[in-house]
Amino acid sequence: MGLDSENLILKYGVSGSSYPKDTGGPETGFYRSWKPYLLQEGFYHFLLGLESYLEFQKKLSLLAEEPVGVSLGLSCMVEVNVAGGILLQSQNPKPKEFPNYQTDETQTLPNHEDSLWSAFQNQTPTKIYAVGVSEPGWETKLRKLKSTVENGKLSGTKSFITNGGEADIIFWVTKSDSENPVYLVRLKKNENPLVKGNQIIKESFHTDFTPMVSHLKLMLCEYPIFPSDLILENYGKLGMELRLKELLSLVSLLIGKSKSVSLENEVVAKEREKLIQWREEFLSPYIGNPDGEFLLSGFPYPTDGLLQALTAHWNLFSPKELKSIDPDYQLFVWEDSFTNYLVQKKNRKLS
Repeated sequence: MGLDSENLILKYGVSGSSYPKDTGGPETGFYRSWKPYLLQEGFYHFLLGLESYLEFQKKLSLLAEEPVGVSLGLSCMVEVNVAGGILLQSQNPKPKEFPNYQTDETQTLPNHEDSLWSAFQNQTPTKIYAVGVSEPGWETKLRKLKSTVENGKLSGTKSFITNGGEADIIFWVTKSDSENPVYLVRLKKNENPLVKGNQIIKESFHTDFTPMVSHLKLMLCEYPIFPSDLILENYGKLGMELRLKELLSLVSLLIGKSKSVSLENEVVAKEREKLIQWREEFLSPYIGNPDGEFLLSGFPYPTDGLLQALTAHWNLFSPKELKSIDPDYQLFVWEDSFTNYLVQKKNRKLS
């Protein structure tokens, strides 16, 4: 991606609006309104083997330079990293005709309307995938998940599904003995005619940070599941890889988010450039889809210097106070028990 690449939001957006020019508005949904333009500009090319993971990260940074771009970047990176990450490991084959970005980037992608991969091509209507992992009381431990499939019926509750409010299909992580199978849950009634009204209870919500992103709490009660709905036999160790990809993508969003401040503060500019160089050196040698061990080798990702510089710029006491300047900064200082587990895992590897 060239240094002079045009920001997608400036290119297709409307002044004073969070939505693009021609693909809807609040009635359509934020991410659904923008996804056709993301598709057009190649934001899903990494999943299709058309470009490197580093190029995808650069695109996220460019998005995040605009205020609404952090919300849009979060929606995109969660679908690519998590839903796309599951799809890359699934039994749903990526069409063999997809070219490799190392050989020929100019080939036209084939039309595969019936494939789950069609959500990442220029298809109409727009499809959105979300992933349900978090459950009440699970404490980021897969063994504590309570969602199960018994006699072809899925029951359980997912408490925080990012993009869930706009999703067509949820990739639902369940518990079965020592494994965590993932099943497709289709939210449109016409895609699963056996579903009754009381078998799906939905509650959409938003957060103070990235407020345009639609989240979902979803309860299923004996939702009909078919053998063809099994997309992945065991989420298991893949969870670490996908979480590390999310954390790395947050680095890219922070790089974009901090650009405007870097233009007026030399320390912020210096720390931001150091983070850009680190990302370049870390990702540029890697070809293909980064795995968990590689991603863990660079963890924890070095955002502290830039966060401290931003904190000093606004005369704050700690980076956690950055959310008082802009709630979106909460994304970059958020700590959960799984992130702490990753820190401990990395420390054990070094000891």
